[in-house]
Amino acid sequence: MDPATAIAVGQVSANVVSIIWKYYSEVKDAKSNIMHLANEIQDFHDVMQRFQDLLQKGNLAAKIPASGSLKATIEQSLLDIKALESKLDPGTGAKVMKRFGKRALKWPLTKKEVDEWVTKFQRLKATANLALNTDQTSLILGVDANVTQLKQGQQAIEQEQQLGKLPFAADSSFDSYYRQHESQCIANTRVELLQRLQDWGADHERPIFWLTGMAGTGKSTIARTLANNFKSQKTLGGNFFFSRGSGKANNAVNFVGTLAHHLANTSPQLKECICHAVSIHSDSTRQGLRSQWQDFVIGPLSRIKLKGRPTLNFVIDALDECDSDDDIRLLLQLFVEVKDLNTIDLGVFVTSRPEIVIRLGFEDMPEIFHHNLDLRDIPRQTVERDISILLEQELGRISLQHKLHDWPSEDNIRLLVQKADCLFIYAATACRFVGDRDWDPTERLSEILQGDSVGGGNTAQLDEMYMQVLRCSLIKGRREGDIARLCDLFKSIVGSVVVLFDELSAPALAKLLSLPVKTVDVSLGKLHSVLNLSSNPDSPIRLLHPSFHDFLLDEKRCEDKRFFVEEVLMHGNLVMNCLKTISAALKRNSCRLPTPGSSPQDVQSETLNKQLPKHVQYACQYWVDHLAGTKPDSRAQLGLRDDGEIHIFFREDFLHWLEAMSLMGKMSQGVLMITRLANMTELGQHHTLHAMVEDAERFILSNRTIIEKAPLQTYASALVFSPTGSLIRKRYSDQLPAWLVRLPAVENRWSNCVQTLEGHQSRINAIAFSPEGKFFASASDDKTIRLWDPATGALHSTLEGHDESVKALAFSCNGHLASASRDGTIRLWEPITGVTSRIIDINFRPVSDIIDYSSISLFFLPKGDLAVYCFDEKVRIWRWEKESLSDPILPEFKNCRLRGSSPQGKLAVEVYGKDSDVVEVLLYDSTTGAAQSLKTDITARSYYAVAFSSDNKMAFGFSDGTIELHDLATGSHRKLKGHSKTVGELAFSPDSRFLVSGSSNGTLLLWELSTQAQSMIGTCTTGIMSIAFSPDGKRIALSCWSDSTVQLWRPVLRATKSLREDHPRIITGVFFSPSGDQVASISPNDGKIQLYDTVRGALEYTLLDHSEEVKLITFSRDGKQLASVSGDKSVRLWDPRTGTRSQVLSDDLGIATRLVFSSDGKQLASGDNDGQLRIWDLEIGNLRHKFKGPDSEVSAIAFSPAGNKIASVFYDRIGRVWDTMTGDMLHQLEGLAGYSDTIAFSPNDRYLAWQSHDSSMTFYNVETKTSRKTLEIHGDVTVVAFSSDSKSLASSSWSDQTIKLWDVGTALLLRTFSIDSTVWQLSFSADGAYLETEKGHISIGEVAEDAVNTSSTHGSHWRIFGREWVMEGNRKMLWLPPEFRELGIHDSRIAHHNGLFVFGLKSGKFVFLGLTQDKVVTEIEE
Repeated sequence: MDPATAIAVGQVSANVVSIIWKYYSEVKDAKSNIMHLANEIQDFHDVMQRFQDLLQKGNLAAKIPASGSLKATIEQSLLDIKALESKLDPGTGAKVMKRFGKRALKWPLTKKEVDEWVTKFQRLKATANLALNTDQTSLILGVDANVTQLKQGQQAIEQEQQLGKLPFAADSSFDSYYRQHESQCIANTRVELLQRLQDWGADHERPIFWLTGMAGTGKSTIARTLANNFKSQKTLGGNFFFSRGSGKANNAVNFVGTLAHHLANTSPQLKECICHAVSIHSDSTRQGLRSQWQDFVIGPLSRIKLKGRPTLNFVIDALDECDSDDDIRLLLQLFVEVKDLNTIDLGVFVTSRPEIVIRLGFEDMPEIFHHNLDLRDIPRQTVERDISILLEQELGRISLQHKLHDWPSEDNIRLLVQKADCLFIYAATACRFVGDRDWDPTERLSEILQGDSVGGGNTAQLDEMYMQVLRCSLIKGRREGDIARLCDLFKSIVGSVVVLFDELSAPALAKLLSLPVKTVDVSLGKLHSVLNLSSNPDSPIRLLHPSFHDFLLDEKRCEDKRFFVEEVLMHGNLVMNCLKTISAALKRNSCRLPTPGSSPQDVQSETLNKQLPKHVQYACQYWVDHLAGTKPDSRAQLGLRDDGEIHIFFREDFLHWLEAMSLMGKMSQGVLMITRLANMTELGQHHTLHAMVEDAERFILSNRTIIEKAPLQTYASALVFSPTGSLIRKRYSDQLPAWLVRLPAVENRWSNCVQTLEGHQSRINAIAFSPEGKFFASASDDKTIRLWDPATGALHSTLEGHDESVKALAFSCNGHLASASRDGTIRLWEPITGVTSRIIDINFRPVSDIIDYSSISLFFLPKGDLAVYCFDEKVRIWRWEKESLSDPILPEFKNCRLRGSSPQGKLAVEVYGKDSDVVEVLLYDSTTGAAQSLKTDITARSYYAVAFSSDNKMAFGFSDGTIELHDLATGSHRKLKGHSKTVGELAFSPDSRFLVSGSSNGTLLLWELSTQAQSMIGTCTTGIMSIAFSPDGKRIALSCWSDSTVQLWRPVLRATKSLREDHPRIITGVFFSPSGDQVASISPNDGKIQLYDTVRGALEYTLLDHSEEVKLITFSRDGKQLASVSGDKSVRLWDPRTGTRSQVLSDDLGIATRLVFSSDGKQLASGDNDGQLRIWDLEIGNLRHKFKGPDSEVSAIAFSPAGNKIASVFYDRIGRVWDTMTGDMLHQLEGLAGYSDTIAFSPNDRYLAWQSHDSSMTFYNVETKTSRKTLEIHGDVTVVAFSSDSKSLASSSWSDQTIKLWDVGTALLLRTFSIDSTVWQLSFSADGAYLETEKGHISIGEVAEDAVNTSSTHGSHWRIFGREWVMEGNRKMLWLPPEFRELGIHDSRIAHHNGLFVFGLKSGKFVFLGLTQDKVVTEIEE
């Protein structure tokens, strides 16, 4: 490692320390933060000095391998310390001091920023120290570091790096810098309780201990004391202290990561296990709590091998202050899993108020797993004794400070204990109130003792204490006019603090309320008795205790109306302030992202907090929540009206707000906010506003995925692909990028499809909603189950465990999830935790891969039993009380198939007759075993779908498109006709008013059963695979055969005059003419070829002569001819300029596989699946030659440049070269990759290139008949192309999705381009500067591999990267929605020519997208 780097780090860090101490001497505020950072940088500097000393002791590189391996770490340290030096900016500070005096110099870092810098340098220091210690030990011993020492040192460095990947909330730890002043139990208090907890912590008879109590009873103090005791005894495994409204500590996002981080530091073995888990489960750091808990806590603890069974404890405080009830439920379920650990005796200590969600969680746990202790059950005399000790100690300290004698008296203490009424918070508040240095403590104590509690109840004494504090702080000794002003300020400032949904510092609150910071500081400074205020101005304002919040908002408790905070009024004020803040602060690209495709992860936290300060982030996140806190009849005055402030927000700042929410990682919250707002406007009189909000809801739901990935796509993809009639698109059309010169034609209005959810890698076989509608699950051929949030479309979790495709899903009435797989098992899951609670081996597996996809069925019965149908064509029931599968039901029938289950537990079973193939449907009562035959008007063999309604009706779907609706109570039935193809899926709405049906041709119909009114609400391009209604009836979830997405639809019934199932012409191929003025498309639906004028974007000609599907088309090089091959075994030649057929070349072909023009357009060659190769002379229209190759498919054809030779590749790995004039075979080629379209002549006619069977590229010299093979391989090549000078060859692969550039003379690899997609058309530009493909242009000079979002090089070009992104050079510019993407590697529905992309959509539409480089500018505003 270069010593100069370490020296530079040492010099800069020394300078930074000097700068920080200058701030310390000259800045009044933030002293503790300044000192904290100074000490940390000094320590870091000392470590760097050790490096410097070590590196300067001669040539020690070979003797300090661990330190030498830290090159990247030290270089990063230099960048970080320079960034901090720039942030502190001493030059600017000196100038400001000189001009305005010392008091003008302000500490530039917030407390949060200080903590982030400290954490960063602590990790760098720890990594460096580990390496230094390893190397210095070796040097002291006078020997080289042995292999073991070196490995240990490097392993320790890697472990620190792995731990740094875990989500971590430093402020949540009981001993963090942030919590260092929070109290623990005073000596001789809580003696009996702490001893009981210590005994439990040493030997967990039951692994969970829940300590509960009302507000103010001292739970957190006990938890801090216990955690500290466990730490000193080395039995503290981890801790997390929740704090309402406190950044990372008010939610569970960082909970598991923080515990795992703590746990890793308890032993080297655990650290190794956890770090290994992080390295192999890196995705879990961004997944749900269940995945993190399994991967980073339970997994490592289960695998570790320690001597004996050591004891560890987790301490979790204030669980009730976690902001999500769902997360609380999940955590309680996760805690139970520690009971199964055999390697470690792990206990979980939890404190909370007795909130109902927590009470119910513990009630659901078996009692043998947990202890419960309510602090109210501790004898009163014990609590009063402890409070007395607290008062004696704290008031005694105050007495010493003020030099008082014989104060307080024993009577004073006794009376205070009586007033405290077992609430420690009363005693603590009283001590803070009495100890205020600006007041006489004896006078203040007298005021407390003389006060009379009012109102009765458990809080009467505490309420009287708070009233005394407020009166003394705001009223006593002040004039009437001042009192009114101070009380108004109190309500405005402290009232806001009380109702805020997240904490703010005093400066941030001042900015939000548009008040001077000084005013806020002075107002808060009077209230140290009830507020936690720091000398650091950037520290958040906190209430001393939550009980003060309850007191101020309760009119009965806060009887002096001058202090009573009217909650709805405060919420209203904050709504207006939030909207003003958003309007003033937000703008486009506020964080200066470099490209339209840049991710929120590209923004450093320092930049985010600078460009979107805390008060702005707060306003963005919570303005709707504050609006919801107001009275409905007052909201119009708050701007919820036509042309009101909220309407103006949508007209002026909505897109800026979406960008900000994405940058903050809060898009799901944004979706819920707009949905909530839409519900508020739904019943109002302000129709213009409601229309705007409703459109905004559709906009955010449709575009959540991409805005979440790339904030600036708000102004690009989100606008471009929204309907032209969208109010949001119309309003913000001026925000569309200038480089989009031709917008794609899109629909005029929003479709009924609300969201398309991506994530699965294969087809989705089943969909099911949980009973309460909180989740819905999707099961896929990719072996996973995904749980989604139907309100936002966000992925909740991925359930893994099955070894093969998951084919069926079912939720029980109590929310359990069952899944059935081709692996022969049924798994029962706890959806919230994702834990498999049971695996049922059904012992029946498919005999082959070719099976009916509906051959597994699964339904829960009312009592929780499971009805199961699988591959042996029998129906069985899993009985919980027996924990086994029953014998097959209806054994008298040779084949049974389970089609459905009614809410009452009756099963619809399709059966074959005993002695015949006649099929009927039986309604089987799972309780009694009775079976009732259901008669239908259609042959039962054509059943394809069954559904039950909640009102005892049953629907059948048939192959002829008919639906039969049976009333099971009366026995009557009626028919519903509308589909033309097989009805394969049916689902009733929860209220039984509607039926949704899906057919094999993708039609989705909604029926209103009372009137039989029907409406086509949408279509899929292929058959519908699964349908489910949400429990609230507001959404339909479905999956299609053709893709791996889940779609959420609105069940909207629109009146239609007639219902026609007009299905679009599915486009399978799109091809530009060489000049780019025409584009041709083919379809499997018909024998048509359609030619479009690319300038006008209009259909120009339809070529109709083929009688069957057109398989292949190709343009001649001059674009004057178009050749086509059809399933009708003919080859036809067309003039694309006139749209007329010029020749029919053959009517007796086999199945054509290749079709190629010679470069001069005078010859045409075709290859068949039977090894036939034909060459036509187009000038006279005759077949010139018919060559017979091996009896295998022709997989590739290539003409030589002069057209005098033709090469072909056959599927059996043989290649041949013929003379096109004489018909003589010139060369026999062996060892080719016969399955790929990979052979080409060089332009100089000297070389022939192909892919060999070993995946190398072969260059064959046709003159010398010698070949040269590449050393590197390129598997599964789809196309090859020579450069015009014949010196280079490009090859494209579908397996690794790259293009490789080769040197023809040396057969060496020159460059690899990562394209993340499959290319079938490839050529060099005339000047050799770039590669032309159907996905766009790739500059030869561009950076290769994975540089997909960096600044573009000069002369870069438009291309599609992967399936999702249109790129300019290496910059992601425009995200493509799923309908604009290819379906698979053989899909050819996208074509490109000079910045014009053409998309053949799955809907059958032809769409043009034009882009220009002339107007490409970065999105950074100068």
